[in-house]
Amino acid sequence: MGVAVTAGMSIILEWDAGEFGPVEIRSTMAQLRIDFGELTATRAEDDWSQSVHSWARLSAYPLALWFASSWWRLRWESAPLGRPNAAWRMAHEIAGAGGGFVWPTVRLTPDGEMMEAVCSPSPQNVREPLRYLASFTARVLPPSYERAIDDFIASVLERLDVVGARDTELHALWQDLWGERTDPPMARLRQLEARLGFEPGEAPETVLTGLQALSVEGGSAAVAEVATSCAGDDPSEAFSRVAQFVRSKPIRGRLPSIDGLAMPDDQAGTLKEPPLPWERGRSLARTARKYWNISSESIEDHALSELLGISQSRLRYGGPINESAPLGLAMRRTSVERVDLLFRTRRHTGRRFEAARFLADHLMAPSDDRWLPATDARTARQQKQRAFAAEFLCPIHAVESFLNEDYSQEAIERAAEHFGVSPLTMRSHLANNDRIERFPRPRL
Repeated sequence: MGVAVTAGMSIILEWDAGEFGPVEIRSTMAQLRIDFGELTATRAEDDWSQSVHSWARLSAYPLALWFASSWWRLRWESAPLGRPNAAWRMAHEIAGAGGGFVWPTVRLTPDGEMMEAVCSPSPQNVREPLRYLASFTARVLPPSYERAIDDFIASVLERLDVVGARDTELHALWQDLWGERTDPPMARLRQLEARLGFEPGEAPETVLTGLQALSVEGGSAAVAEVATSCAGDDPSEAFSRVAQFVRSKPIRGRLPSIDGLAMPDDQAGTLKEPPLPWERGRSLARTARKYWNISSESIEDHALSELLGISQSRLRYGGPINESAPLGLAMRRTSVERVDLLFRTRRHTGRRFEAARFLADHLMAPSDDRWLPATDARTARQQKQRAFAAEFLCPIHAVESFLNEDYSQEAIERAAEHFGVSPLTMRSHLANNDRIERFPRPRL
């Protein structure tokens, strides 16, 4: 599979007269090409022409309508924790455009910083006359994605106007959508709805009102992460657990900063080539270890608790903890480094990992975020936290030295105990650093 770390997106049209269907379908027939940098999603084998080419003859109207109707979810709804359901796939996979056309298999997923485009070839046993061949993953900067979609829909609307079809569903939808996008309060509301996994206007009012209230207290970027953590089968129930959890009795502590830290997170999105989230997390972990003079391979409880300004007993066990809450939380107080800590888990290794995630978020989060949430979500912010925590607690070079090329389950469990993390964390850390397979092949 080809990979473009950061690419621009473009949808190119060459109008081609159609003969069948409603006027909006036949008048927008085109040779259509979808590019992500130098990678082309519409590269296909065509039975009609007996050739392979980069364009597909499709109607642009259903694709434009799909982009417009899915705009908020495409732009702000991250990948679910489990297998995506049909509603999520319809909103994120270009095949959802339908209209009786064969579309390339492209899944678009935002992570809060970038748009990931995963393109897969048509199944080998497919009997359609058009078989797509491309296989790649690309990361697209949000401005490039938005510009590509805006330009594409504008071209389709202009084409419809030329042929006299000026009162289509796309015209009305695009006008409404543009009004929402240019109205800051409405745009923020639509973003929260999308992060919760809802179409515009369908999210529970009580959850939206509660999240907006928490934004004042915790910061808009932080509460966006909270909203994502509430997405799923029952967002109302998940939000209720969050609201109860944030009122729990905290542990008073601190989170140290790093003077002159380069590239804070609120500036990373402006870079032409932003690093991958896990690369950013690992790099920051190495910087933090050096800055805080942590020379030992493993970090003992006394050193970690000293960094947090709490007792070792608090790190090991801090009393009744609500593990049903969908997040852990550090809350910045008036002083920059003073925080209230709400651990999610009772487990010793889990609390160590959670503490390291709080450290990471404190270093990377926007300065106006008072809340530092650690969730299970797949957003870039959470990926960076997890990568930081793994590398901070168990540097990969030290793990390699400890294992000495023995990657058996028993050796990994010994390494996990030595570095004070769970076996699952250790295995994930090794897989993320390409030392072991993520999913080992079964023994025959």
